[in-house]
Amino acid sequence: MPKLSGITAVERPPTLSRRAYLQIQQAIRDGAIRQEVLYSENELAETLGMSRTPVREALISLSREGLVAIESQRGFRLRRLSASERQEVFDLRSLLEGHCARRLAETATEDDVRRLNELIDGQRIEGAAGRMPEFLALDEEFHLVQAELLGLERTRATMVSLRGAMWLIGFEALALPHRHENVVAEHRAIVDAIERRDPDAAEAAAKAHIATTATAVRESENDQAGQNSVGEPQA
Repeated sequence: MPKLSGITAVERPPTLSRRAYLQIQQAIRDGAIRQEVLYSENELAETLGMSRTPVREALISLSREGLVAIESQRGFRLRRLSASERQEVFDLRSLLEGHCARRLAETATEDDVRRLNELIDGQRIEGAAGRMPEFLALDEEFHLVQAELLGLERTRATMVSLRGAMWLIGFEALALPHRHENVVAEHRAIVDAIERRDPDAAEAAAKAHIATTATAVRESENDQAGQNSVGEPQA
C-alpha cells in the first residue's frame, strides 16, 4: 500500500491542563502571582474559567519543576529559593549565556544580529517601564533566542528552566525604573560585541549583564528587608 504524502497532520488543541499551565506560568512571570501569598486552587480555577482538575494537574507540573509548593487542603504558593539556589542560577546563566554570546560572535549572520537588535528595540518602547509584562517577555526572548540561533537545543532547554527560577527570584528588581535603561544598554553591549566579531568582548558583556542583574536582585531584597523592619520593636 503506497504511503500518503503532501498531507499535513492535524494540530491538536492544547489540553485544558496545558492551557492552565501556560496561564499560571505567565502569571508567575508577570508578577500577578506573588511571593508570600497563599492562593486557593478553587479561586484560581474560577478565575481561569475551568474546573479544578486541569488546574490541579498544572500545579502538580509546576511543583515538579520547583516553581510552586502545594499545601494540602490549603492551596499553593510560590517557592522561595535559598541563597545558594539563587547563586547557582546566576552562575549557570553566566556560563551558558557567556558561551552563547561567544559562539554568536564567531558565527552570527546579519539576520541573527538584526533579530537581536529588533528585540532590544522592542524593549525601548515608549512607556516600557509601565508595561513590564511586555518588556519582560522581550527580555526572556532575547536571552533564549541566542541558543536557538546556534541550534543548541539542550542549552536552550536548560536556559528555559533557569528562567523559571528567575521568576521566583523576582523580576521586581529588574523592573525598577533605574534598571530598565541599564538592561537595554547591557543587552546592546552584548549585541555590539557580537556584531564586531569579538568573542571575548561578547562573553564578557554577557557575564557582566548577569552579574549586574544579580547585584540588582540583592539590592532589591535588602531594600525590601529594610522597609519590612521599619517600625518593628527592637529586641
